[in-house]
Amino acid sequence: MARAAGQLMKRVLMVPPQHFTVTYSINPWMGGVVDKSKAFTQWNALKKAIEDEGVEVLTLDQSPSLPDMVFVCNSGLVHKDKVYLSRFAHKERTGEQEHYLKWFKANGFKTFGEDYPEKFEGGGDAVFSDPDTLWAGYGARSSKTVYDKVSQLGDFEVVRCELVGDKFYHLDTCFAPIDDKAALWYPPAFSKNTQEEILRRLPHSIAVSDEEAKAFVCNAITVRKAVLSPIGVSQKTRSSLAERGFKVVEIDMSEFMKSGGACQCLILRL
Repeated sequence: MARAAGQLMKRVLMVPPQHFTVTYSINPWMGGVVDKSKAFTQWNALKKAIEDEGVEVLTLDQSPSLPDMVFVCNSGLVHKDKVYLSRFAHKERTGEQEHYLKWFKANGFKTFGEDYPEKFEGGGDAVFSDPDTLWAGYGARSSKTVYDKVSQLGDFEVVRCELVGDKFYHLDTCFAPIDDKAALWYPPAFSKNTQEEILRRLPHSIAVSDEEAKAFVCNAITVRKAVLSPIGVSQKTRSSLAERGFKVVEIDMSEFMKSGGACQCLILRL
């Protein structure tokens, strides 16, 4: 437990939603008019909840022409002082890459992947459950073979997870590590082989319902003994988390869900 990623988290990066709108559609959830004032309120609530758990929040200003830049989770994958940079699958987001690269270099990170052409969407598809284990989603947004390069970041095991279907297009929409034995997850989002591997390695994982999956409950952040989640956690899931010693902190993410994102999408673990 002490080496679980949520216990070790010290800093995250967030991008305030100064220019957040839904102006195009690149996933099945996108649509609707964003209430910008409400989006800021929700973003600030998430920021405060993270800070309340003792995590430092750094910020990067959003470019006016890049509405999805708020979803900074997709900027890359950080391991210690290194980062493997994203290569977005859709042209609408490729402009974000130069802003992230500039920030990483200015903040002392050694960068990888700048010239590698294979698609990779950072923390949206790759997450550490502990320093030695990387869960590596592949399918719609990240390639399977890119992780051969991502492994340059350090000495850790890569567990490849095949995503199926289009609604759960990133790993962080259907999988959230809780501790060294469990994750919140939505089994139908994965291939049968991947389902078996998750249960083999994380035998106490908590499967969410269809309704919870659609409410983006798996797009949660575990910090210390708190699970920060969008609204919609069932009593059954709450009880299962409580049995493992975790409290649930629900945060309204309705404005960001109009673009297919929620809690985890809005942070990059540093």
